[in-house]
Amino acid sequence: MVRDILELSMAGQLFTRYFLSDGIKQTEEWRACVDDEGVLEALRDAVSGKFEKIDLFDRPNEATTEQELIRPVLEILGWRDYLPQQSVAGGEDVPDHLLFRDEDAKNRAAGESSASARFMHATVVQESKRHGLALDARENSGNVRLGRTPHGQILRYLSAADVESDGKIRWGILTNGVVWRLYDHRTRPRSTAFYETNLENIVRKEKEDELRIFYLLFNRNSFILRDGATATFLETALQEGKRYEEQVAQDLSGVVFEKVFPSLVAALAKGSSEDLSTIHRAALILLYRILFV
Repeated sequence: MVRDILELSMAGQLFTRYFLSDGIKQTEEWRACVDDEGVLEALRDAVSGKFEKIDLFDRPNEATTEQELIRPVLEILGWRDYLPQQSVAGGEDVPDHLLFRDEDAKNRAAGESSASARFMHATVVQESKRHGLALDARENSGNVRLGRTPHGQILRYLSAADVESDGKIRWGILTNGVVWRLYDHRTRPRSTAFYETNLENIVRKEKEDELRIFYLLFNRNSFILRDGATATFLETALQEGKRYEEQVAQDLSGVVFEKVFPSLVAALAKGSSEDLSTIHRAALILLYRILFV
């Protein structure tokens, strides 16, 4: 259990480690994914083939990475309807793709005369980077430092998309083909409101649970409402993650103060001449220091 939690340690804080290691496994979608082994096998085989193909290129640039790896993976995840390079007001913030829930939404967007108006029909803003580029590193162009990080870019794109879509777009995907990040514009603080995973590591080391998590958090169906549903899987996952975290905290609190604290008081009292109130205070100080560490 501890090893699973450590291996699932992520840079972002969109979902808690406890939810990713345990809570997500209680969802109906997880159970369906486990029951349908063919889905995971097909995903693993298809993605593995894309990584083998990208390895044939010598230092693939962004265009090559996007064409040979990122777009194929997006399509495997159900994102077959997208429009590239849609600018917003001012023309500076231009994400690589707008992803649409279906062909009808894409066609409506394509029919808009204004590029910025197309955001009203989109579900996700997606940004691509060249293979292996660090997502938190500043990009360089020759000897000129651009002063932008991919992480900062997707945050700006989401802010612009929020305005252009009148608040309808909340999700962003940033990837260099290897590392994939899912961003939520509505979660605070926004700088850490993302989930990150290394897809290449997952596929090549055959980490099935982590591959299921990747599939559940990035596939198209998780972003759209199912018939009769009032929330998408991702929205439900965020709510469940918070609920699960609160439950874990309550359980931990119960264990600490119902079992650990009395034992600690008893241990300190043994052989001590101090009164019980002093021992209680010392035990509390020691306990809080341990919890803080």
